Amino acid sequence: MEPLDPMPTLDPLSETAREDATEPFEVEPAALAPIHTAFWRRSSARRWIAGAVAAAAVSLIGPHLGSADEPATRARAGRDQQHVEAGAPRATRGAERARGRHRALVGLELGSRRLEDDTYLVDAAQGDTAVLTLDASLQQHMEAYFARYQVPEAGLVAIEPSTGRVLAYVSHRGRDSAPADMARDASAPAASVFKVITGAALLDAGVPATQRVCYHGGESRLVASLLEPNPELDRTCATLSEAMGGSLNAVFARLADQRLDAPTLERYAHAFAFGQGLPFDLESTPSTIEVPTDRLEFARTSAGFWHSRMSPLHGALIAATIANDGAMPRAGIVDRVIDAEGHIAHRFEPSTYRQVIGRDTADALNTMMRLTVTRGTSRRAFHDDRGRPFLPGIAVAGKTGTLSEERPYRGYTWWVGFAPADHPTIAIATLVVNTPEWRIKASHAAVEALRHHLVTNAPRD
Repeated sequence: MEPLDPMPTLDPLSETAREDATEPFEVEPAALAPIHTAFWRRSSARRWIAGAVAAAAVSLIGPHLGSADEPATRARAGRDQQHVEAGAPRATRGAERARGRHRALVGLELGSRRLEDDTYLVDAAQGDTAVLTLDASLQQHMEAYFARYQVPEAGLVAIEPSTGRVLAYVSHRGRDSAPADMARDASAPAASVFKVITGAALLDAGVPATQRVCYHGGESRLVASLLEPNPELDRTCATLSEAMGGSLNAVFARLADQRLDAPTLERYAHAFAFGQGLPFDLESTPSTIEVPTDRLEFARTSAGFWHSRMSPLHGALIAATIANDGAMPRAGIVDRVIDAEGHIAHRFEPSTYRQVIGRDTADALNTMMRLTVTRGTSRRAFHDDRGRPFLPGIAVAGKTGTLSEERPYRGYTWWVGFAPADHPTIAIATLVVNTPEWRIKASHAAVEALRHHLVTNAPRD
């Protein structure tokens, strides 16, 4: 992208970005000043060592380290639980809805779309033509972006939160990857994006965003001893808000251990559409969730250590839910269907899928997720080396996620969020999958998409 004067130049392959990209775990420097600045600072040598041992480390410190105890008694969700319980229909509802789709939407191949006069069209069954909702400028820009940086695999979905209209739907696979729709592929671990679900459950269980927890460890793994308070070692403290912004595993694990239980967390996951067909006008693969009753594995799940997988489409819907005052919209990528005679046979109508959480909870999550960008795990991606924001004057709320798998090595990075945070017009989820030769992180792709949509390509007065 050409730099916008006086805005700083955005270069995801800068030296800082390269060093940041070698982080194999869900701990990126949070820079939660003043108490956390020294704690999070890493030297170049430490980053080099982390990158060099990434493959071996993941297999050695996987999710099954440490002993497991029986789960403690935990409080049930509180004031907004009625939304969660009402918003968890059976998975079969997705199949029932599919049977009611317009014929043009059944089996529609998005990969065969063509661009005519800044509008994407897809030839459908029986001579129908599907007119897509995609923003041609954003779609083309992000397709070119992933190709330019030779990303092995990536998926990006952008949604207008208030209507559910899909603004971008990007599926990128490198030359060495098998063909697949990365935007709807639900095989990637949700990683610390799942902290958004846990955060909603904790807030509804009566844990205030200002709740302070003192802790130690948890940067790259969670063991049973970290669930117990240890005054001698717990020398770093953070609020729940700071834990969201800094993706602090130990804080989320300890609070979930104390205040939640497996049925409650599973209910919130289902309310956010895990384990169900997504509210989308095309068929989608359900994101998976397993909430163990084992105490340690439950805590790990709450912090995003495995047990949950999702697609970029699902991530965008989660972001849209928070942006839309807790209501998940039905996502639509087909604006209208024109039949062979030229008549409009089907038209997209914005609608709400379900009220997932209450407005107060959504507002609290919105505020918490802003710390990710201002002081947390994606601060460096959203600011240049002088601290100048790449989206000046625009508040952004987001959540990062990072996990790695072995044999073969696949480094997953997520960025899920929305902007402007005070009046959201775009919710976005981007997934970047790297091989041992890292390219860029999802945070960098998110900055690029948001800046293009909200700054570079924004309507001028």
